[in-house]
Amino acid sequence: MEEINFHFDPACPWAWLTSRWAARLAELGELSVSWRFFSLGIVHLEAGAPPSEAADRFTGPSLRLLALARRRGGNDAVGRLYSEIGRAVHGRGESLVDPLVIEAALERAGMDSSWRAEVESDPTLWEEVVADHEAAVASCQAFGVPTIILDGGRGPGAFGPVLDRVPDDQEAKELLRDVVRMLRRGYVFELKRERDGHPPQLAPTA
Repeated sequence: MEEINFHFDPACPWAWLTSRWAARLAELGELSVSWRFFSLGIVHLEAGAPPSEAADRFTGPSLRLLALARRRGGNDAVGRLYSEIGRAVHGRGESLVDPLVIEAALERAGMDSSWRAEVESDPTLWEEVVADHEAAVASCQAFGVPTIILDGGRGPGAFGPVLDRVPDDQEAKELLRDVVRMLRRGYVFELKRERDGHPPQLAPTA
């Protein structure tokens, strides 16, 4: 079984689709996924600005909440909460910055809705987010999401794969083999094509 670190920012619809591919492969016993954070807010800061400036902006609050979930319930808790936030934001078109949306996601994930307010008083949660972000940058010069790193974060990694839909189970397995084989070929650096006209196919979620 392949073990990957999957770096995500909850605002990104492309990362969301790829995460559903990875999560389904985990359900099928093909993949072990360690959910890791990446802040697009940090990426979009002005040059020289410290990462702390993104803690309360962009997706900083939701990432800090996901860090609290990991602290309290481990990797499985992160996966559950990310799934519920993603279904709300990318499936139902709800707002990532709406406190009621986030509190409802917490409850659906089996967590206490009061956690949303709790993160505001703990600056060490952002330190955990930044540590994940910087680990991805150090490992494979990560610049966006989705980014996956093989061998539980110790192996080769790259941005992608970027999908416009979640493939069926058999295709999902074949894609995994293709992606892993490409990543393990150290002489391959980039394979890209234009995605204009191929928006992410985000299925409505009740």
